[in-house]
Amino acid sequence: MQGFVRRVAVPALLLACVGIEWSRGGNSLPTWMANLSIKTGMGVDRALRILIALELCGAVLALLSSRLSRPIAWIAGVALAFSALAELSAIINAPGKSAVAAGVWMAPLAWLALGAGILAVMSRPAPTPAPWRFSAWRLMGGIVVFAVAFGIAGRLDLAARTNAQIGDNGVETVVLNPNEWVGMTLPQTGLSRHLPALTPLTMEGTKWIVFYSPTCGRCHEVFRAYFAGPQNGEVIAVRVPHAPGEEVLKSDQPEDVECEGCDRLTLPEGKRWIVTPPTIIKVEGGKITCVTSADYDRCRKGSEAMP
Repeated sequence: MQGFVRRVAVPALLLACVGIEWSRGGNSLPTWMANLSIKTGMGVDRALRILIALELCGAVLALLSSRLSRPIAWIAGVALAFSALAELSAIINAPGKSAVAAGVWMAPLAWLALGAGILAVMSRPAPTPAPWRFSAWRLMGGIVVFAVAFGIAGRLDLAARTNAQIGDNGVETVVLNPNEWVGMTLPQTGLSRHLPALTPLTMEGTKWIVFYSPTCGRCHEVFRAYFAGPQNGEVIAVRVPHAPGEEVLKSDQPEDVECEGCDRLTLPEGKRWIVTPPTIIKVEGGKITCVTSADYDRCRKGSEAMP
């Protein structure tokens, strides 16, 4: 059983993680790792590439070397269990009722079960391995494996494909689903990939992100009603640009919303953004605790409202 876990199950698990991370991009990075990458200035993309490279190295070395498969299995089990406990701790300590939503617990509990299972199997007595002997060929082989793994990770296209598609006119359409973001960090939503400056602005305290369009009358009303007066950086106004070639009707509204002291960002031009303005997102300590398109008061009172 232990040999199967070391030589088959753990490499397969590591390769499965690589596949998931490649397909989901920054959304797949654990919350604690995403926050650490931002605080250290590494960035989510680079942290994810390093993680993928290490997983590829572990999978290949475990398949090729019976001796190395044992420590790799231990490291994989400990890493899974630690990541799961860190994620569960973040969920428990997250402000707002959204932290206890059932779906939020599933992934870290699954990681914890896998990590605990690997460690339980590896803790059983095993035959004493033969004495290790240094070999220049083994060293060179390990270096080659690491070089190839990091080369592959560096060339992978990690763009989130789950919410983007190219239309018939060649314009990329990106669908944002704020309804599904409650309980997530910004890197987990994939929004940080489009607006890297947004995550550092929301790491501490309570911040409000407002998606708006200058030609949207309701957007101007929301800013006048809820965000009048100096905001002292607590509000981040994110402009949603019109798609290339989109016909824009004339509006009697001001050129931009009135928001004194707001941080202002704009989603990248040249794409079609599918998100309904105004959308208001409440972020507490780096985690989204409420999303609304109309009822700001319910979010302000701490309810995980989604009208």
